[in-house]
Amino acid sequence: MLNNLNHLLTSASIILLFLLSCEQENTSLELAPLFTDHMVLQQQTQVPIWGKGSPGAKVTVTPGWGNPEEAEVDDLGNWEVMIQTPEYGGPYTVKVSHLSNEILLEDVLLGEVWLASGQSNMEWPLFARINNQEEEIKNANYPQIRMFSVPRNLNGTNINSASWKVTTPENVKQFSAVGYFFAREMIRNLEVPIGILNTSWGGTRVEAWTSIEKLAAMAPSKKEAQEIIDQGGRTAINAKSKRVNTELRLENERYLKAPSFSIPENSASWKSLILNDLEYAAPEFDDSSWKSFEGRSSSDQTIAFENFFKNGTLAENGVVWLRKSFGVSDPTGAYSFNVTGGIDDFDYTYLNGTQIGQGFACCTSRSYSIPEGLLKKEGNVLAIRIIDTGGEGGFKGEAYLEKGSEKQILDQGTWRLKHHAFYLNTSIQQHQLDFESLLKEDQKLKENIKVGKSIDDPNQYSVLFETMVQPVIPYKVKGALWYQGESNVSNHQDYKTLFTGMITDWRSRWGSNFPFYFVQIAPYEYTPEASSQSLREAQRNTLLLEKTGMAITLDIGEEKDIHPANKQDVGLRLARLALHHDYGKKDIVPSGPLYKSQILHSKYIDLSFDYVGSGLMSKKDLTGFEIAAFGGDFVPAKATIIGDQIRVSSKKVNNPKRVRYGWKNYFEATLFNQEGLPASSFQTP
Repeated sequence: MLNNLNHLLTSASIILLFLLSCEQENTSLELAPLFTDHMVLQQQTQVPIWGKGSPGAKVTVTPGWGNPEEAEVDDLGNWEVMIQTPEYGGPYTVKVSHLSNEILLEDVLLGEVWLASGQSNMEWPLFARINNQEEEIKNANYPQIRMFSVPRNLNGTNINSASWKVTTPENVKQFSAVGYFFAREMIRNLEVPIGILNTSWGGTRVEAWTSIEKLAAMAPSKKEAQEIIDQGGRTAINAKSKRVNTELRLENERYLKAPSFSIPENSASWKSLILNDLEYAAPEFDDSSWKSFEGRSSSDQTIAFENFFKNGTLAENGVVWLRKSFGVSDPTGAYSFNVTGGIDDFDYTYLNGTQIGQGFACCTSRSYSIPEGLLKKEGNVLAIRIIDTGGEGGFKGEAYLEKGSEKQILDQGTWRLKHHAFYLNTSIQQHQLDFESLLKEDQKLKENIKVGKSIDDPNQYSVLFETMVQPVIPYKVKGALWYQGESNVSNHQDYKTLFTGMITDWRSRWGSNFPFYFVQIAPYEYTPEASSQSLREAQRNTLLLEKTGMAITLDIGEEKDIHPANKQDVGLRLARLALHHDYGKKDIVPSGPLYKSQILHSKYIDLSFDYVGSGLMSKKDLTGFEIAAFGGDFVPAKATIIGDQIRVSSKKVNNPKRVRYGWKNYFEATLFNQEGLPASSFQTP
């Protein structure tokens, strides 16, 4: 009996060991999402490669250029292997082995890798409005330039479906324009592969890109950041908010006697969003009860939500349908529907009941091909569902049909409009109210509709650091590029502290004091009470931090568009900084003139500058200078170039103490160096 029991126990142990062994053998090998075919690895350094595996097992990485390296998977299933990279070259393969699993990465290049980050001007793709767009896209044949773009997503998981892309005319349309033009200038000068790791999100502030620990250590953000930490962090706060929002959502449904819909969490859900409203796209739908209005009557007018719903009203953001009937003289041929400057934020566009396109970037031009045979001479119906999630909404420019060189304007004449749902933090909430009721009952609606707390706000403290930056650490990069600041104009007084803190935070997290080059925000009209010049000054003062550089854009701003079309010069100027400081190209002047010091005289002030290059010069008249006595107001001043200095004076000011230049939201640069690079705006102490 005892022998039988021992035999059974021994057999059970063998089976258990076999099952455990099988489980271990079947544990899948995972690479971090950044490691895909076509990737670029930083040359001549130790490069980390990491992922997931079976605890205790070995992972071996065999690069096509050298010897294999291995590491053991830790108790949490994580592993990291360091490999040495030689001088630039490729293509290579990289083989990763773990138990019975193997992953082979192909077409791997060694070269220079740069991180590109920031808000919309960095995110801005080549398919959006840029100078010479058609030629730029057509000529984008640079197989040694590759880009990895981290998808915008607050749950941090969309990165799993991303991959490195080789530069082709088709792929480049989705690339960051600034990142691409930087890479193009770099490869032309260095003749080595260039990788751009792009993680950017439009409309975001610097606080969202900084770790919560760093924010808690800085005076401007300490209080709010510490409150987040004390409540268990962003994840815990959002979980609580989600429970509260669910209760509020049900209250809203009961009050409005209408259903609500969950706000999509990723791009796939946005594309397939159902809101019980597709009947509005049908050409036979009776829209006679909708609000009727006349489209734009001048070139600077657009069809915008704010034309109908004032700022601050509940209906200002939400789901709005627009419909228009029209005819064409000849319905045959290849037509497209276009909206210059795009539709804010998202659109689902239908023609005669057929969806011809959808767009999910607020300020990128729309161009949707119309299937042949869909148009007819009379009675065509254009129907567009527009979702505005915040800020301005609607058309950003002219809407028209295009056939070859023929253009038919559509945003003029009679349109009809229906507001279908509110966009709340809790949900997308449908309602049954007509246009007049929305206006008349706004105050009552705001008192009874529960907006809830946002859990999908990309401007929460640290949210983009956690979901858009942390997943790419510690991928080895040579340095970082940054284009952001527009969203921090309102707290410009804190920006130098916050921005400097973010840079040091990133360097600490990467364990590398890498160079950090950023773009000074371009001039733009903003609002009268804004002081974007103060934000530009905060950026200029950030240059006190070591290994930083600033690309100045004072000459390429656009008064009416916060997204200047000249992205080529932005990328070029960032490249000049890197080439000069990091690649030994000392013959390249890296920057436009930067104020250095002043010498006071009884009637004038002499200013000295860094980066005068071959000398100072003006374009047109040297304007934009102002001068002030101690404690006095600034007045317009005369400025004269004298050698490498600027002499500034005014007959109205004796014993002047201070000078400033370009001290406006929108200003066209007049001071340059001989290399054609503009001086930064500034004010003296």
